[in-house]
Amino acid sequence: MTVHRDARGGDDVLIELVGELDGPGRRCLRDQVGDLLGRGGCTVTVDVGGLRRVDIPALAALLRADLLLRRVHATLEIRAPTPAFLELVTATGLTGRLRLVPAQRAGSSESRGGLPR
Repeated sequence: MTVHRDARGGDDVLIELVGELDGPGRRCLRDQVGDLLGRGGCTVTVDVGGLRRVDIPALAALLRADLLLRRVHATLEIRAPTPAFLELVTATGLTGRLRLVPAQRAGSSESRGGLPR
């Protein structure tokens, strides 16, 4: 699992998750989010499109990140959820709890360097 943190103009941040969100990966995500807690008011976009699979502990890590960011008036967006990710969210009764956004199309403002608002 790799995490790419890309600060894009202002305080908004993109974290791309690739591979599996296993124990070390979840700790890395927690550390990345922890580094952002002092910012407040930012949008943190976590791209999960590169994950091979998402299980309950991975989903719990994303929920914890969402809770931590809400406490400092920041927003977590989950970008590019796969059908399996959406199925897990639905099966756990968490539909509507996480802010899910589809993958960006080529040529969109984000692919040119800006996060969506």
